[in-house]
Amino acid sequence: MDQVRVNLTLDEAVWETFAQLVPKRKKSMIINDLLKEEVEKIRRRQEEQALGAAFREASEDLERQSAIQEWESLDLEDWGAKS
Repeated sequence: MDQVRVNLTLDEAVWETFAQLVPKRKKSMIINDLLKEEVEKIRRRQEEQALGAAFREASEDLERQSAIQEWESLDLEDWGAKS
């Protein structure tokens, strides 16, 4: 795994508590894992917003709504039932 060295600014109280609780050789790993989780949450939130916008746009598309209504009767039919 490639690594990059960074310089961060943190609240002093947060760092002091973190430094007391986390062993010296584990700090980078824990910060990396926490940051990875937060980045994934942000990415998921952005994808959900984009998907929501796409659904809103689709729901406002009159041509698409017309096509859905045309196919709706086929969705309601029982294709597997035999008379």
